[in-house]
Amino acid sequence: MLLQVSVNRLNRRSRVPESFSDKSTVIGVVELGFKFEGEQVVGTIDPALGEWYKDATGSFYWGGGLLKLPGRVISNFKDLPINLPSNFRLGIDISHHNTRLDWQAFKNAGCEFVFIKVSDGVGTPDTQAPLHAQTALQQNFRIGYYHFCHADMKSGGTIEKDAQNEAKDAMSRMQGLPMADLPFVLDLEDDNTPLSPKQYTDWVKTFIATMTLPFTRKGIMIYSRKEFLDRRLESGHDLGQQVKLWISRYPEHPDMNNVPSPAGWNDWSIWQYKDKGIIGTSSPLDLNIMKDSTLF
Repeated sequence: MLLQVSVNRLNRRSRVPESFSDKSTVIGVVELGFKFEGEQVVGTIDPALGEWYKDATGSFYWGGGLLKLPGRVISNFKDLPINLPSNFRLGIDISHHNTRLDWQAFKNAGCEFVFIKVSDGVGTPDTQAPLHAQTALQQNFRIGYYHFCHADMKSGGTIEKDAQNEAKDAMSRMQGLPMADLPFVLDLEDDNTPLSPKQYTDWVKTFIATMTLPFTRKGIMIYSRKEFLDRRLESGHDLGQQVKLWISRYPEHPDMNNVPSPAGWNDWSIWQYKDKGIIGTSSPLDLNIMKDSTLF
């Protein structure tokens, strides 16, 4: 359930204490307004201590200092970041590498969207994209597609031709697939590129400019890591004014309030917070939080 701190300061504890005066269990403090996904602790607890709740990191909180929010509830799934906004949505992204997918478990966990890999560079479609898209729609998920970019000059001889050819190839792979409900995504993480920051930025802009309707009817996004974009893109670029951001970052203890954006973006729309998440009997997969309600 979604919980919010309702007192000025609330102790974060390593376990339920034997008494409120037990300071040995205090490991930190959270302040008024702090939000997190938690579950009520069941078992033998002194009634005088009231209710207690446990978050995804294993920390415990006194229920008397918490409010149960009427927002979204992720049932049967506890592997979530803390400080979640009330309008967050949980989703996954998949490719042919995901060989075992437990779709019913995704629904039970509260997943609402799926991004599907459609292609890789030029001439390499993801052969599982049609099946993944049809199955996701049958299970009532919102779907989107992403393309793994190879920014170089191998396909066309120039930056412009290479980017155009790759964008056209991606669009050709989406022909015949179900219409996307979510933005089309450029996956920027391939470090094997000879391009300078200016050339790389030009390549990305050309790719975006080449994409056409109906594949862009929900817009275009960029997926990447902060470190990668800060290093690969030209200083002072304006891509953040053109496209929204899907950021990748895997901290040990995910916190929605601690996800820095790369230069050029003021904020992110989707956060891939785990790359080896487990839901049901599925093989490990990427887990994502969407906080930008305009995408849905």
